[in-house]
Amino acid sequence: VFADFDRTVTRCLLPSGGRVSSAHGVLEQAGVLSEAFRGRCSELFAKYYPVEIDPQMAVEDKIPIMSEWYGSVHELMVKENVTRESIGKAVEDCSSIMFRDGMEDFLRACQEAQPPVPVFIMSAGLKNVIEEILRQRLSFELAPTTVVVSNGMLFDDMGHLAGFSEPLIHMFNKSAAFLPEDVRPLLDGRRRCLLLGDSLGDLTMAQGLDLQTLKVGFLNEKVEEWLKQYNAGFDHVVTHDGPV
Repeated sequence: VFADFDRTVTRCLLPSGGRVSSAHGVLEQAGVLSEAFRGRCSELFAKYYPVEIDPQMAVEDKIPIMSEWYGSVHELMVKENVTRESIGKAVEDCSSIMFRDGMEDFLRACQEAQPPVPVFIMSAGLKNVIEEILRQRLSFELAPTTVVVSNGMLFDDMGHLAGFSEPLIHMFNKSAAFLPEDVRPLLDGRRRCLLLGDSLGDLTMAQGLDLQTLKVGFLNEKVEEWLKQYNAGFDHVVTHDGPV
């Protein structure tokens, strides 16, 4: 299984109508990131988001621009007072994290299957935050067959954020090329793959592997506007924040 995290493993909206926190959003809402950081990120969003959603621009042309965007955000984040301890506290205090309906049972079933079904949670978010969310919010422990593949936060000896893992992962370059060598043996003997994502950029997560892939897309919002494109890319589309 290859699965995106934000708005795929998690819901898009809360029952109240509010938005479920993203991996980045958990830190912002907890006050771990300063007002100046949030303001600068808003400026970057205004600059780069139109490129992300531009339907006339080829994905290949978007990739270096998205790398520039994410790299700029990471540079700003390193200047903030982010620590290992603050990540755990931010997740613990966040009330707007919610798994997609059925997702917890799905992950448990994959882990308890004989043999276990490997699950690669591939995200352009923050690996350490995602792992902490899974550790704190799932009712069972993660098995070694469930792996988060994302942007790792690197800490110094004092536990302060000092940098990020390379290469950088963003929404348009997700592929099996990012799988760490130590988890690649989990793919041995596998012939079929289930891909779960909420973005057209998630369609490439299993790219580079010789697998028969069933692609399921979660079209959470703007259904009428995007349904045609999602039906063209995914084998099955779940709309309106539906269950897994």
